[in-house]
Amino acid sequence: MKLFSSIFKLTILVLATVSISRIAFAADPAGVILKVSGETRISAASGELREAVKKGRVYVGDTLKTGLKAQAFVMMNDKTRMIVRENSEVLIEAFVYEKRDTDKQSTTLLKGALRSISGEIGKLTPKNVNYKAATATIGIRGTDIDVAIIGEGQADRAGVYNYVRDGMTEVELASGERALVEREKAGFIPENPKPGEPLLQILDDRPAFLSNSGFDTLMKQLTNPRVPSIR
Repeated sequence: MKLFSSIFKLTILVLATVSISRIAFAADPAGVILKVSGETRISAASGELREAVKKGRVYVGDTLKTGLKAQAFVMMNDKTRMIVRENSEVLIEAFVYEKRDTDKQSTTLLKGALRSISGEIGKLTPKNVNYKAATATIGIRGTDIDVAIIGEGQADRAGVYNYVRDGMTEVELASGERALVEREKAGFIPENPKPGEPLLQILDDRPAFLSNSGFDTLMKQLTNPRVPSIR
């Protein structure tokens, strides 16, 4: 009887350990918040809400939500750098970084705007990285990009924008249209296209929504760190 009791307790202990290990693995963070300003919250896949704080972790399934005059700077585990602009919502849809060709990253802009510079996944397996906004899916090729959903009544015409600061992107619509967007140009999908107007366009002019802040300065510093001179 004592032997059976011992075996039973050992079995329960092993199952509990495995369960805890699985939970810990599932909860592995995808990145960390390096800087945050204003009212910024994170909505987890479970529906739980938490404040976004400096050094706080972000996970797959999290949606970062910024308020008026608020921004968040996120560093993913593969060194992808992302700024979530004010009044924006960004979903970390998928992120796997194991330094294999199966690594992937998928980010969805639900509202507002973001800026992102590619990390290791984008450098090694760019085909496995994409950004989504409304009906558009944006593939990258070693990029520094801005993605925005602009509503009516703003300086820019309403629609989805993908501005390329560096590198190149390929924008594809759910309807099948595709276009390459080169450096210092913008892909544009009008919210209300006029009769006969292309659903996907390439703009030469810089969109009005583009802006730089202290968050962009930090991004620049992390992307191009100064090498101290040798004396």
